[in-house]
Amino acid sequence: MDNFKGALLLKNGEQTSCEVALMRDTHGFVSANCLDYTDEAAKSVDMGTKYEVAISAGNDGTYGTFKVTKITPNPEYDPASFANNLAVVEFESGGRSAFTNYVASWRPDWKDLYFTRRTLSNAGSGSWNSPIITAYSSTSDSSSCSQANKLFATNQDDFICNQLAVTSIYNSSCEIPYGSIYGVNDPNIAVAALYSHSAVYGENNFCGNNKVYNYYTVLAKYMRWAMDVVGKATPVYHSNTADYKEPSDPNYAMNTPSSPDTDGVTVVGGDVYKLKADGNEVPSSSELGSITDDSESSSPSSEPSDSEEESKGISTGAILGIVFGLLALLLLIGLFARRKLRKNNIDLSSRVRRWLFDRDNNMNNYDNYDNYGNHDNYGNHDNSDTHSVAKPPSYVPSVHKRDTMASWNNRSYRNQDPDYPTYNVTNKWRY
Repeated sequence: MDNFKGALLLKNGEQTSCEVALMRDTHGFVSANCLDYTDEAAKSVDMGTKYEVAISAGNDGTYGTFKVTKITPNPEYDPASFANNLAVVEFESGGRSAFTNYVASWRPDWKDLYFTRRTLSNAGSGSWNSPIITAYSSTSDSSSCSQANKLFATNQDDFICNQLAVTSIYNSSCEIPYGSIYGVNDPNIAVAALYSHSAVYGENNFCGNNKVYNYYTVLAKYMRWAMDVVGKATPVYHSNTADYKEPSDPNYAMNTPSSPDTDGVTVVGGDVYKLKADGNEVPSSSELGSITDDSESSSPSSEPSDSEEESKGISTGAILGIVFGLLALLLLIGLFARRKLRKNNIDLSSRVRRWLFDRDNNMNNYDNYDNYGNHDNYGNHDNSDTHSVAKPPSYVPSVHKRDTMASWNNRSYRNQDPDYPTYNVTNKWRY
């Protein structure tokens, strides 16, 4: 596997768990339930999603990332059961030299199977982690796999099934299927199958469940159809034996069960990295299956349900937001209170100054009146020469001009009106 090129499907710049079985430098197989669709019945792929194929050079070398220009699902693909779950992707070569990959086309040749999971360490730069490879000689646990999935039961030659799994790069507590399988006839090796779907016993327990069966679509019988889509022959590997029969039917299709569901079993498939946000829950078919809403093409992650929100609790960011919001509110209240107090102090100070000013004026005016209200500040006027002047306010008694300021300051006067407060020179109001 050191020099064998592998590939992953990228959607909107993010890697998926969906591996691409390369046929040529511009074509490859991918599972059809990894794609987005605008029309389920017509199998119209939503090309508004940005599809790319990232290709490795050997174990962890980088060959490049290339834009997908055309996708052709198998005309017999059934999204309900995941029968005939394949599509051919065509992508740009980026000016790189042409290459071909061999597809294993005869199952009796496979002495061993290599289950492989490829991952990118950085989808933006196209750098790769070393692939995880597990050798496994048994092809399927036929009895248990058949009980879990009716599609497998009627098409055992078209699938490889077992319970092998590998840790997800997004959720260390979740075991997910491998991405592809290689048929080995030492020293020869060729890609043989792609992950299709899983049968999960129970509900909301994909991760950590010991009763999950994973199914991989064998590519051999779809080679003639793929060659017709590509428009040229595709290299296949098989041993030189008289028993070998070349796949020749471009319209080959599995037997689709009338009712694919099994009681107590949930079937999921496609990009299992969707579980990275859902923890231990099995997504619905619209979230993890082949046909999705346009929310998947507009955003890498869909909006969580109410139950998911409750299980996640309040995030750290939300707590910090609440704390900062409360601090800002307290600051605003403090500023408002400070301004209010300053205004009250200013008003009080203004009233005190106005009262002092009025008091002095009143005192001066009252000292210029005699007991008869005659004014005598304007030269030589006798008592008979009176002037019409304003009387002091009714609530302050007339004060003789001979009363000194000292005598004024030592007196306390009460108005005839019992409801009016007593004024005292200590500058305090007293009731």
